[in-house]
Amino acid sequence: MTNKENVFLQSELANELNRMQGGGTSYRLETAQLALALSRHVKVPESLRDREVARQYVRAVSMDLQEDRAEDVAKMLSMAARRAYNTPESAFSVDMKVKLEEKRNRFKTHGLRMKS
Repeated sequence: MTNKENVFLQSELANELNRMQGGGTSYRLETAQLALALSRHVKVPESLRDREVARQYVRAVSMDLQEDRAEDVAKMLSMAARRAYNTPESAFSVDMKVKLEEKRNRFKTHGLRMKS
C-alpha cells in the first residue's frame, strides 16, 4: 500500500533500480531491489533522509541481512529520500541562489571543495 508521500520515494528508488539494470553490478541491483521493497512499508518516508533513522529502519524490518548489505540499503534509502524530499535548487528564490553562489565562490577561493 502506497500513500502520497511514499510515491516520491518509490519513484526515486525505481529510477535507481532502472539505472542499475542498465549497467550496475549484481550487488547494487539487489541493493536497489531491497531498498524499493522496504520503502513500501515505511510510515514516514521523509524521516529516511537521516541516515541513522534509515539504518534503524532497515535493521528493524529485515533482521536477516548482513551488516554490509543493511548499511548499503540504508544508504540507498537515505539518498533517495534526500533527492525526493529536499527542495531542489531550481525552486530557490533569486536571493537564495545568489547567496549560495557566493558561498560556493568563497569555498573555491580558499581551496576547499564543496558538494553542489
